[in-house]
Amino acid sequence: MPCAKRRERHVIAADPAEVRSLLERLERHPALARLSAEERDCTLLVLAEVLNNVVEHGYGGTPGWIGLTPLPGRPGLGWRIVDRAGQGPAPLALMRDMPLVAAEGGFGIPLIRALTDRLALRRKRGLNILTVEVRSDCSAV
Repeated sequence: MPCAKRRERHVIAADPAEVRSLLERLERHPALARLSAEERDCTLLVLAEVLNNVVEHGYGGTPGWIGLTPLPGRPGLGWRIVDRAGQGPAPLALMRDMPLVAAEGGFGIPLIRALTDRLALRRKRGLNILTVEVRSDCSAV
């Protein structure tokens, strides 16, 4: 009897060095290898922003973990990020447009929003669950 296919999942410590290491591994990920160079770079930029935001703002220097799972249907472009940090940004914060000049904290959420077709955050059983679908036409941004 064949085994059921397990969903791929990456779990890292909420630490900038761990984020960097994961992004380096993802550069060689089979799903990302199928993307154009522009799509791959855009995906890595979105994931870097999201993961570093969780480390810096969600956990704020306290220990924790971050889970990253590719979504079926949009290989390399769709991702789910899960953490147990404090409550994520308010839903209205996810709607911000890209500012003309960088705010004190950088472009963060507006940049993520500009580079994604879908950005959805929910909280369930103490977990922040962020779903992102990266745009396949990042050059239009």
